[in-house]
Order: sequence, then structure tokens, then C-alpha cells
Amino acid sequence: MDWRRMGLTPARLRAGDLLRESALSTLRHPGRSLVTVVGTVLGAAAYVSTLGLGATMSGQVSSVFDARRATEVIVQPEDAGLDPSWSANAGERLARLTGVVRAGSRVAVGERPLRRTLDASTTGAAVPVIGADADALRVMGPALTSGRLFDRFHDERRVPVVLLSAPVAAQLAVTRVGVAVFIGDAAYTVIGIYGDVARREEAMAAAIVPHALGERLVTDGTAARDVLIETAPGAAQVVGRQAPLAVRPEAAGDLRAIAPPDPRTLRREIEGDLTRSTLVLSLIALVIGTISIGNAATAAIAVRAPEIGLRRALGARPRHVFVQLVTETSLLGAAGGAAGALLGVLVVSVVALANAWTPSIDVRAALVACAASTAAGLLAGLWPAARAVRIPPVQALQRGP
Repeated sequence: MDWRRMGLTPARLRAGDLLRESALSTLRHPGRSLVTVVGTVLGAAAYVSTLGLGATMSGQVSSVFDARRATEVIVQPEDAGLDPSWSANAGERLARLTGVVRAGSRVAVGERPLRRTLDASTTGAAVPVIGADADALRVMGPALTSGRLFDRFHDERRVPVVLLSAPVAAQLAVTRVGVAVFIGDAAYTVIGIYGDVARREEAMAAAIVPHALGERLVTDGTAARDVLIETAPGAAQVVGRQAPLAVRPEAAGDLRAIAPPDPRTLRREIEGDLTRSTLVLSLIALVIGTISIGNAATAAIAVRAPEIGLRRALGARPRHVFVQLVTETSLLGAAGGAAGALLGVLVVSVVALANAWTPSIDVRAALVACAASTAAGLLAGLWPAARAVRIPPVQALQRGP
């Protein structure tokens, strides 16, 4: 049709008018619009909250892992029959390595009878005894409930003192420090009682004596010796590679170092599993939201048929009607995505604050959720809009009230 010859101006749909009309149509029935976008709200909220909680919990796991397991390296002999002198002065040698906070020697004596009296007929308890020097003791990190830790003085002077774990103290009916217990025929003063350890959980069922006294308690070749190292966060892998050479440079192959895995690997594994689960759940919710918006838009066509017919009769082109309907469903999707993203951020913040964590929220995840919800709304409106433009204007007007 040649509009110019007829003296007419072809209909145009300005962007401002399109957005205004679409917004008014969407807000005309707020309750219905809210129900329509529930799916996209849930999808966006699931995506943002799960990613945020995953990153937050991953950071918590990594920090705890760094503080305990990821900062611990153990050096042990490949052969249990290796000359015990290999661990002599090991802590001093290892202290020169970059990344080593402290290092000390230990000897696992094995189970020894502990009693409250010297009388051998008195009921006692078979308790594992660990000999540790002052540095190894601090790497283990006993959390004292009473008393104090022994130090270098006790080790160098072979002062007969002992640290008891809370379970062992309860078994021996020891309730305070300063009392004596007997390991074999020798009396040891209880210098401290601890309820937990930062590293090496085997100490929770043991008694700890100074390293020199632990060596004295060894009666056969079954004692296990090791060197316990505390490293700076992130240095465990490097220290683990260097430690055998530093302790025994003449035969580093006689020793092996046990270092924890890189915490970044653990973080990636946790984030990978959570991300895959999140994507599946979010995709399902978005599909449900898309179907919901599409059904609502299809049902609205019948109700809005007179309106569509009037627009066509007044000169609106089919593409104008198509674009407006698609814009309306896209706005619904965008609104649902924005509401879901805000809900997801709120969930992450509340959970993190409730657990005294530092929340980790990725703004990109919120933007992706909004974009995906908008795209879902756009896709949902394509088929209803295509059906609407095929309705003849006269037929649409005849459906009016």
C-alpha cells in the first residue's frame, strides 16, 4: 500500500511508547503478573543463592582447611628400622626453610600402663604415650582446660611432667594439675589437661611427655618417629618437597614427606559440584517459569482480543502487536529475574550472618539470572504473539463485550 499517495502517514511504534504501554499492561493486573513470574523468581533465586552459598561455604572450608590440615606436613622414615638419629635437630634444620612456622620431633612410644599409685596391683589404664619436643607440641596445639604446656626447659632437663587428654584424665580420675601419675615405675607430674588439639587427633587418647623422656621409654624397635611441621598457608606443598632433603641431605630418599592436597583443588571440587547442581535446579525452575509465562500470555490473548482488534483497526501493524506482546512477556521475565536475584542475595546474607561467615556474592551471577529470566520471558511470548497477529481485526472486534 502506497501511504504517501493516499495522504496518510504509516503507523510507527516508538520505543518509549512501546515500553510505557507494555509496563501499563503488565501492571494492570499485578496479582496475575506475580503468579505468572513465580517460576522465574524461584529459578533466579535458586541460581544466585546456591552459587553464593557455594562460594561462601567453599571459602569457609578452605580457611579451616588452611588453618589445620593445609598447614601441616609430616616427615617419616621410609623404613621403620632407620637409625633414630635421623630426627635429631630436625626442627632446627627445617626452621630455615621459607614457609615453615615451626617444626619439632615426636616419638610414638606405644601403650604404657598409667596408674595413680606405684602399687602395681592398682588398677590403671593402658594409654598411648607420645614424646614431643616443645615445637612439636605447639604444632599439635593442645587446647588446655587447666594447667600449662611444657617447654624446652622441661625437655632439655628431662623434667618428668606429662600432659593428659581429657578422656585419659577422666579415666585416671585426675581432676586437677599437680598430681602424680606413674608410667611404669616412674612418677610424672601432671602439668596440664587438654580438651582438644588443632592437629593430630591421635593425641586425644594419649599422654604427652617431653621428647627426651619419650625416647627413654622406648624399650624396643617398634617406636614410630616423625617430624611435625607447621607451615604458612599455601606453603605446605613446597615445604613437603624440600623437607626430606633439609632433614637428611645425605640420603633424602630415606624419608618421605606427607603434605595435604592443595586447598585450591578442594575449593574447585566443591564449587564444581555445587555449580552443576545449581544449574540443573535453576534450569528446571526457569523452564517452569517459561511455561507459566507462555500459558498466561496465551490466555491473555483471548481476553485482549478486542484490544488487539482495535489497535489493528486504528493502523497498528502486525509487527507492532507482535513486538508489544513479546516486550510484555520479556518485562515479566526481567521482573521475575530481578526479584529472584534479590531474594537469592537475601538468602545468602541471612545464612552467612547466622553462621558468622563472610558472605560471598557474585554480582555477575545476579546479572546472569536476570538475563536468563528475561530471555525466558521473551521465548515464552513468541508463540502467543505469533498467534495474536494472525487474528483478523474484524474478528477480534466482534469478540468485544
